[in-house]
Order: sequence, then C-alpha cells, then structure tokens
Amino acid sequence: MKHCLVPVVLVLAARAAAQPAPAPDPAAPAAPQEAAPPPAEPAAPPPVEPARPPEPARPPEVTSKWSMTIYGFAEFDLMHDTTQSFSDSPGNGLIVRPTGLTYANGRTQTTARNSRLGVRMSAPEFEGMKASGNVEMDFMGYQPGIAPANPSVSEAAFFNNGTFRIRAAYAKVESEYVDLLAGQYYFLFGEQPFFFPLSIWFFGLPNQAFGRTQQLRLSHTFKSDAANVEIAVSAQRPPQRDSELPDFQGGLKVGVNSWKGVHAGGSGYAAFDPLTIAASGSVRHFRVNDFATAPTSLRTTNGWGISLDGMIPIIPARSAKDKGNALTLSGSFVMGSGIGDLIGGLTGGAAFPNVPTMTGALTGTYPANVDPGIIQYDTTGNLRAINWQNFMVGAQYFLPPTGRISIGANYTQGNSNNITDGLTATATGCAQCTLASVFKQSQFFEAVVIGDLTPAVRIGAAWQRIAQTRGDDAVSKNNRLELAVYFFF
Repeated sequence: MKHCLVPVVLVLAARAAAQPAPAPDPAAPAAPQEAAPPPAEPAAPPPVEPARPPEPARPPEVTSKWSMTIYGFAEFDLMHDTTQSFSDSPGNGLIVRPTGLTYANGRTQTTARNSRLGVRMSAPEFEGMKASGNVEMDFMGYQPGIAPANPSVSEAAFFNNGTFRIRAAYAKVESEYVDLLAGQYYFLFGEQPFFFPLSIWFFGLPNQAFGRTQQLRLSHTFKSDAANVEIAVSAQRPPQRDSELPDFQGGLKVGVNSWKGVHAGGSGYAAFDPLTIAASGSVRHFRVNDFATAPTSLRTTNGWGISLDGMIPIIPARSAKDKGNALTLSGSFVMGSGIGDLIGGLTGGAAFPNVPTMTGALTGTYPANVDPGIIQYDTTGNLRAINWQNFMVGAQYFLPPTGRISIGANYTQGNSNNITDGLTATATGCAQCTLASVFKQSQFFEAVVIGDLTPAVRIGAAWQRIAQTRGDDAVSKNNRLELAVYFFF
C-alpha cells in the first residue's frame, strides 16, 4: 500500500507547481517590498600629498640672547672748602696764593652733576666670539667758568644745568685668541680703573694716573689655577693731533688666584679679586710751532711714562658679600716726561709764555698747537717736556661683621723737577711766566667713611686736604669737608 501512495503524491505536487498564482485581493493592503540596496559608491581616489616647499637654511646656532642693562646712580654732594679756589671738582687745579680775601675765606657748594647713567649691551655669541658695548654718561660736561671769571654764567645755571657728556662709549669683542676694544674708555696707562682707591672725591685724585679717551686696544688673558696674566697694547688718541702719531700704550697685569680680597674703586660697591700687580707704559711724540708769533718751522720732542700698580689684600675676604674685617692696600708709582694729561690733566699751572718782541718785552702771543702743561717753552725759547714723579697709597677696611661700613685713607704726592726751569721771579708783560705761577709739588690727604643705608642707598663723608708748593716756595692749602649720598640702580 505504501508503495502505491508515493506515485500519487508526486503527481499531485507536480500539478500544484504548474498552476498560476492567484490574483491579489484588491482590498487587501499591498505587502511591503524590500528596498533595493543602494548602488555601491565609487572608490575615493587616493589623497594627493601637496608638494613640500624646500626647507629654509638654518641660522647659525645661538647660545644666548641679546641683553641690555641700564645702570647708574643719582648723587648729591655737599662740600665746604676753606678757600675760594675751586668749583665742585678741583682736579689738579691751583689753590689761590696764601694771601688775600679768597684765601682767607671759604665757600660752600652743592652739586648733583656727578650723577651717572649707563647702558650695557651684549649680543648673541657668534662663531665663538662675544660682542658687547657700553655707553656711559654723566652731567660733568664742559661748562664755561662762572662769575666773576665769566659774568655771563650764573652760579645757579652752572650747578643746576649740568651738561651731559660721554664718559665711555665703546665696542668690545672677546674671543679665544684676542680681545678687541674700540672706543672711549679708561687709559691703559695705570691699568685703570682696577687700582682706584676707596674715595668720594671726584676722580681723579690729585696726582693720580687717571683719564679716558678714544683708543683701539688688543688684549689677551692667559688663565690658570695659579694665576691670570693679561697683556694688552693700545693706540690711543694722540696728546697732540699735529704730531700725526697716536699715543702708544702697553700693559702687563698678573693676578694671584690663591690670595683674594675685596676692594672698592671710588664710592662704588666692593669687588672680589685676587692680589694683583701691574706695569704699564706710554710712548708719545710732539711737533709744536716754533717759539714765534708767526712760526715758520716746527720743533719736535718725545714723551714717555711708566706706571707700577698693586692691589694687596692684607686681610683676605671669602667673597664680595662676606667681607667683614677685610683689609686691602692699593698703591701706584708713576714717572715720566710729557705725561700731564695722563695724570688727570696735571699741568702744575704751566702755560705757554708770551713771545719776546723786538724790544725784549714778553708781549707777543704764541700760537700754541698743543694743550698747555704737557710740554713747555721757557721765556728764552728752550723747549722741554715737563717731568712728573708721582705716587699714591690707599687703605680700605670693611668693618665686621658684615662690611656694610668701610673706612679708608689715601695719600698722593706729585713732584716736578723741571717745571720752574727758565722761570724768574718777575717777567714783565707775562704773568704766567713767573715762579709764582706754577707749583712744583702737590700733596693730597683723604680720610673717608662709606656705609650702606639700604642695599641701594650709600652715604659717604670725608675730610680732604690739598697742599701745593709754588715755584717760589709759597705753600697754599685747602681743606674740604664733603658729604655724599648715592642711589645706585
């Protein structure tokens, strides 16, 4: 039976598959149809990388940046002199002769003209060279004398309207092999300003090697653990432009690194340096008009100078901040001929004499082509360079425990053995040609104390004396009491 049913089932299934599908009912809702899949998106093209610009050339590697420091101080000075010889800054000026109204009476002055402003700059290091520059000014510029010498300038105008002037303006380049300095700076002669003493006097002290001028200097420092040795040479502004030759100077300075102390130059803060000794010198040339009212020829002579200097810490210090009980001595010895301008403009009062006329009277004007007091004619026409032999000693002690108060003492002396040559007691028609018109010896004493009221404000007080011996042996003295207040920034 089972075998008979199988063919029947297969026949029925075939017939059902061959019949058409029934028509849909119009009333019935249409069956939802499946949405056809969206066409495939075309493949995105591969991104195109923009072309890279060429890399710029790299600048040289910079190890530091430009820097600028503004520094200086505002200064007030109150001074009383026992004579009426000087303005605020005496320098090596003449004390009036020891007779008369101006010697018997004193004067009191105040000034702010020594206030100072400076800008120090440094450039990025380049190929092993460090470049820097410095411009420094104060208000002690040239001003004409005040009444009665110049009635057109009042005391108020002189002291209240100080003239701005250049103190320093130079460029410096330091390298492994040689250092270059070009511009206006201290003389190499005397290795300035390293050996300056503690003082509130307006530098330079009488008889002190001091000054600044334009120069081109080359130097190098050989450094070691035991000592630093610096050698330097410079060509400086000639003392006489008509000589056509610069003033050639050279110096050697040695510092012993195992022996250090503190020392202050002028009224500034103390520096921490090794015991140092130095030797320096100058060689110069002069060509001056012949001794006539209408010169037709030139006369020549030479000048020279040497300076030996030292800074010796008698009681050493551990640092510039730890300076209590430190004691330091400084000293200088200078000698030479025709070097008055290297000693703070020291002239001794010497000036070119008048020229004798046909009758022998000294009334003709000599047309000098060099500053006075460096070389000199006497009244008979003999030419000479003025000789000077000077020395300076100074001591400064920083009181314990902190060293905020320091006391100092300075003594200087200058002597000339030929400034009176050819001069006489009287010279008709030539007041500047007599023994009484010049000094052959000058001495300076100072006792000073300086203290820090705050880290920025310093106060100093001093007693100072100048004594001068004239060519006729008359001795003039001026005593000064000075109070100074500084704000450093």
